[in-house]
Amino acid sequence: MTRTSLDHQLVRSYISKLDVALRGVPTVQARELREQITAHIDEALPPDADDEQVAAVLGRLGSPAELAADVQASSAPLTALAMIRASLRYRLAQVPRRAWSFVGVIAVVAGIATGYLIYFLTPGSLEFGGASGWWYPRDYSHEVTTTADGATQTTVPLRSGERQGYVISIYNPTGVTQTILGPAYGPGVPLNSPDSPAAQIEVSVPNLNIDHGGSSRNVRFTLHGVIPPGQTREVRVLWTSSICSTDGTASVDTLALRVRVGWFTRTEIIPLDQAWALAGNSRGRCTS
Repeated sequence: MTRTSLDHQLVRSYISKLDVALRGVPTVQARELREQITAHIDEALPPDADDEQVAAVLGRLGSPAELAADVQASSAPLTALAMIRASLRYRLAQVPRRAWSFVGVIAVVAGIATGYLIYFLTPGSLEFGGASGWWYPRDYSHEVTTTADGATQTTVPLRSGERQGYVISIYNPTGVTQTILGPAYGPGVPLNSPDSPAAQIEVSVPNLNIDHGGSSRNVRFTLHGVIPPGQTREVRVLWTSSICSTDGTASVDTLALRVRVGWFTRTEIIPLDQAWALAGNSRGRCTS
């Protein structure tokens, strides 16, 4: 025969005392209480429980006399809902202290993770820092700037098959370091050059003049470009012009970047406050 926790001597003695104490209790209430108590004991104790374990569980239940007195004081039998609630309270009481400690550790870790997410995902994007210009002398010496309806555009002649591009300052207004990883691509992401997203993007290394809002032509560019909070870097955007144009104009007015913030990488679309445009007739090979 399989031994259960109800076979333990202390348990049998407790149930016997409970039966005696319940003699003055109505039959239905006495039966419900006895079934509930035996079920709790059987669930809480393993078959091989020692005297100390059994005594601890029985002590938490209270004495048979106390249980019987509580039932007698009630004017109605235990309802199913009351029994479920009592069972739940009892089960919680059986959770070992180390288990609650483990739950506490999990809660702390979850709180830290949530705080990390909030800290690194809620900061705003990088911003256009105000300084800008065409990168190659052949372009900035022939640029034409126009303004209409509050919008500004700087235009240079299209040089088909040749490198063209611009350089702008980018400011980090947030409280966290942001690292530019390169251009962003994908559905809904705007172009980074007047004819395609295939632009080369590099970021200046730390430079005191640039960090304080100035500019410099004698600076080294690299990727990945780290921009600490409150600092500015120059970002160079270069491409090989390959559009097909017959006295037309192609332009861009935003910069789409892949940016790492903490452990996360996101796309940031930065308005440039003006459009960068190529105009004129294409020469030689073009792609569209």
